[in-house]
Amino acid sequence: MSWRIFAVIALSAVAGCSPEDKHANVNTGSAHIAVVADKSITASLLEQYELALPDYLRSKQEGVAAHRAHVQSLIDKELVLIEAKERGLHRLPAIESKLAEMVDERLVAELTRELIAALPSISDEEQREAFEKHFLGWEIWPAHILSATESDAIEVIRLLAEGNEFSKVARERSIASDAEKGGNLGGYFGPGDAVSVLRQGVFNLEEGQVSEPIETIDGYEVVKVIRKRRIPFYKMRAHIVEQLVRRQAEKRRRALVDSLKAARRLRYYSANLQQVVDALRNSELYPTQAPLIEFDGGALTVGEAVRRLHAADRGAVPADTAAVRWALEQKVVPDALLALEARDQGRHERTDMVAWIEKKRQGLMASQLRIDEVKGKVVVSEQEVRAYYEKYLDTYRSLPGIIQMTEVLSQTRADADSILARAKAGERLEELAVRHSLRPTMDPVGGHAFSDSGRVVIESLVQSPYRTFFGDSNHEDVGILQGPLEVQDRFSVFRLDEPFEKEPISFRQKRRPIRVNIRQAREAQIFEAFLDSLRHAHDDQVRIDEAALARYATAH
Repeated sequence: MSWRIFAVIALSAVAGCSPEDKHANVNTGSAHIAVVADKSITASLLEQYELALPDYLRSKQEGVAAHRAHVQSLIDKELVLIEAKERGLHRLPAIESKLAEMVDERLVAELTRELIAALPSISDEEQREAFEKHFLGWEIWPAHILSATESDAIEVIRLLAEGNEFSKVARERSIASDAEKGGNLGGYFGPGDAVSVLRQGVFNLEEGQVSEPIETIDGYEVVKVIRKRRIPFYKMRAHIVEQLVRRQAEKRRRALVDSLKAARRLRYYSANLQQVVDALRNSELYPTQAPLIEFDGGALTVGEAVRRLHAADRGAVPADTAAVRWALEQKVVPDALLALEARDQGRHERTDMVAWIEKKRQGLMASQLRIDEVKGKVVVSEQEVRAYYEKYLDTYRSLPGIIQMTEVLSQTRADADSILARAKAGERLEELAVRHSLRPTMDPVGGHAFSDSGRVVIESLVQSPYRTFFGDSNHEDVGILQGPLEVQDRFSVFRLDEPFEKEPISFRQKRRPIRVNIRQAREAQIFEAFLDSLRHAHDDQVRIDEAALARYATAH
């Protein structure tokens, strides 16, 4: 898919980039670079667009040509919206429903952030008390001997039992790269550290004790505990603060939800719970619009409940009506009530929210128009997929199963810039994540699994915006602050925590993504032709002021 197609579709809803009414900027002095029907693209709008544009969507041209290409993308976007409105896509129930869902999600996230922001600071005394009660554990300073087989490892243990020095046996017998150092791993490690030689059982050993053979991906290891100590408080502080903040926030959130349940007189149509179970078990059953939950000011149908449970549980199926009701109480009802409360407060009517809603509406309309234009028009054969794979065989190297990084996810680019500056000034990214990250903790979302203290384990990069950074990553990238990177309308500042190696990818693994790539490339051609037809159809409604564009290019 060409960069321009991406720019029109993916960025059709970039904040601040919608062309304005022709006379909107008269008092600002901004030059009108282009006009599309009754809409104007000003220098300030073009500048906003280009500042928000990711590198992979930027024109590869230079100078005036690059800026002209970006202007054309804005023109194309407006032409797409004109066509979408003419087809009535802005009135589609599916778009309205999806838009309402997106608005509710944002409103609930906003309320949740406010709950967290209002929490009192966690004192040192509270942190220390929590540490003493819940977070005590051991660190060990280990040495190890790596053997190719289990029998070799057993022979190592026999030599040690006979009184041979561990370091001497390591230098003579270990096949690890640190054999010359006597197998000394050079520092303390805790249960959460990613070191293949370490297993939980090792931490139960006393100083001087030697483990039984431990099977690892590299062979069989024998570990000796050189020194052992309690995990120091400072190493756990960020984790403790995060846990305490999370508990306090969840307590307040639960109290608010309980009060809303009572105030809005929540009531179930229990007889319809079985319909939810049946629809979740059998995807071919069409969820009905029968009422399921009612409350003053709103309601949820069976179909809405099924959709929300699917989104929350990602395929998990409650066993019976009792399990469905529990899932609804935990994962659906709270957000529904909080969203309704936010709407009653008029939060969705704020100027910034109105602009955001329109942005999202435009994005959904543009996406739907593209679907309508390309759906069913491309068929990719198995022979084409195989030929494509063989042509690019040498380039197919896989990213690892997981990539571990630390991240702070912010609402705006300005917030992310602030986080980046603070991290560069010496603040720990983990601690910044505890207080400021919008990423749900321990909540699997979109191919990511999130652990404590801002640590993010990326499980799939196929559709991930992080792929731009990690696709060519190497050992030098470890520990380097990256970002801000736009991630689902938010902005990420992150740091790769561990290096990784790439491996060859089989045809079986690449078969589906190759098919997708071929299909998307052909769909892009179809949509590009469609854009050309829109340009011709509206040629008399589009004008680019070349002089104004040249002045803009000179200034930028």
